[in-house]
Parts: sequence; C-alpha cells; structure tokens
Amino acid sequence: MSDSSSARPIRPVILAGGAGTRLWPLSTAARPKHLLPLVGDDSLFEQTLQRFGDRFAEPIIVANKAQEAELRAIVAPGTRIVLEPVKRDSAGAIALAATLADEDELLLICPSDHHIADVSAFHDAITLAQPAAEAGKIITFGIEPNHPATGFGYIAAGAGEGVRPVARFVEKPAEEKARAMLAEGGHYWNAGIFLASAKSWREELARHAPAILDAASKAIAQGECDGPVIRIDEAEFARAPAKSIDYAVMEHSARVAVVPVAMGWSDVGSWEAVFDAAEKGEGGNVVVGEALVIDSHANLIRSDGPKVAAIGVDDLVIIATADAVLVTKLSHSQRVRDAADWSESDANG
Repeated sequence: MSDSSSARPIRPVILAGGAGTRLWPLSTAARPKHLLPLVGDDSLFEQTLQRFGDRFAEPIIVANKAQEAELRAIVAPGTRIVLEPVKRDSAGAIALAATLADEDELLLICPSDHHIADVSAFHDAITLAQPAAEAGKIITFGIEPNHPATGFGYIAAGAGEGVRPVARFVEKPAEEKARAMLAEGGHYWNAGIFLASAKSWREELARHAPAILDAASKAIAQGECDGPVIRIDEAEFARAPAKSIDYAVMEHSARVAVVPVAMGWSDVGSWEAVFDAAEKGEGGNVVVGEALVIDSHANLIRSDGPKVAAIGVDDLVIIATADAVLVTKLSHSQRVRDAADWSESDANG
C-alpha cells in the first residue's frame, strides 16, 4: 500500500451473499461455500479477512441475512455487516457499501469465497492500482490465465503496462475462442475484484444503474442499526434490479482500467478447482476425513462422517456428507449444479 500521508484509506468490501451450489453436497443454502474450509483449515471467508492487515481500514461485510450469526462469530467486534434481506447480485451489494462509505474512501470489492495463494502479489497489484483509483478510475484486477478456461469471463486489455485501459469484456467463451485469446495475449480472467472510490462508484451507478443506487440508498436510510449490524429495508432494496456489477456498470463505464496480476487465484467454483488449489498427498490424492485409499491416484475424497474406501480409481471426486454422496469425474465437476437442483427439488417435494 502507499505510505503517503495523503493516500486515501482502502476499505475492503467483502461480498458474502452467495451459496455455491456447484460444490454440492457440502455447500448448501444453509451452509454456503464461503463458510466452508475448502482449501486449508480456515473457511474461505476467514481467509479473505486474513488478507487485510493494519494498512487497510476495517472491512464492510455485505451478506445474506441468513448468515448473520455465523458472520458475527467470525468478524472482529465493531465490524460493519450489512444484511441483505433479498439477493440483488453484486451491483446492489456494491451500491450499499458505496452509500455507507465516506466518498473519499477507496473501496476494494472482494468476493468472500475465492482463494489467493500469493497475497503479496495481490497487495503489490493494489499498490499499483491505488493512484489511478484515487484519480477517479475504477480498477479491475485481471488474472493472468494459465489455461483456456471456459468458466470465466475475460477482460481484453488495451496497450500499455501496469494500469491498462480495458478494450472490452468478453463473455464466458467456448474453448476454441479461449485458446485463441490466450495465443493472442492481453486477455485476463475477470476475478470480480475491483478498486475505486466510493464517490466513483456512486457516480457510475447513478449514470448507468440509477435504479440500483436509488433502491440501495433508500434501503439504508429506512433501515435499522443493531450496533455494527445494519438491517436494510426489504421493500426498498427489493426494488433494485438484480444485476452483476459487470452488466450494470463495468461494461458501460468509460472509467474502467485493468491491472493484470498473477497471484495464484481461484474462484473455488467447482470440485475440480478445489482439487487444483489443494495440497496433494500420496498418489496425488486430496483426502479430507476418514478414507481408505488403495491404488488410486489424483482423486478428491472428502467425508464429513461416513467412512469412504477408494480402491483402484483415478481422477474422481467423492464427497460424502450425512445427507448425500457425490461421485463424479473431476472433469465433469462443472455439472454438479444439476445434482444440487435435483436434490433441492426432491427436498421440496
């Protein structure tokens, strides 16, 4: 971070409203992905908090009201938690934080359910981005890709070094297009991590998504405070269109720039991503819980109770909970959402 006495404080805004159905059966609406220890001993939410030390202001947490008790048990006393009574995607969450913050504060928007292996590289990228954010830019951090991923959106950067203009945003591509973008260079994964002042967020939301900003502002004004916890007005917030910040602002704003960074980032968005980010044991397996593994290689095996025996199998995901068991190939783990939908519909009759 900048050591300048005139530098604006950077306040992390941690978005904790998701459920992570692609990690069924472990991640559920009642116990969402960010509250799980998927990579390491701490939950993804706790790891997110740990990335920010004394050089950052106290965070603002924007979260689903159903997770209030769990979050209050984790965060430091006095940490502001904004509880969303209805989900309105990232644009609504950012509008809430921008309304609460002082306009000269720089807000670092961070999902609560991602993994970053190289925190020093992340901090270096923030330091590089800070002057441009202070000057009124909205900075997005583009992850340098190491394979032609089809599950992420991409950012095409303009010419230059360091803080670069954004030429365009690219929707999740087919594999052939992803390979072409990697070969061309200058294309980065969109991690959904942003740095801008509260003033810049308000101005660009007012310009491109006024209904979202208006609903968020009125929801806070008509809400209630319970110490550091802010319970916003449900009826007002429900008026906000449900849009991601990419669709609502980033793809339309002339103030967007990108800082490329290689920081060991993962969205931990599938069991394959959990496997890739985890430390491997004997045979290249990742094992959590009680399991017998014989002549098996490159498997992700996790049990929250039942004993699991894996014999002579490779490249599998085996997840066992008290309620359900998942078995799939690692390469098919993006299809787990289908099982989550099936399980939810079955539970609802």
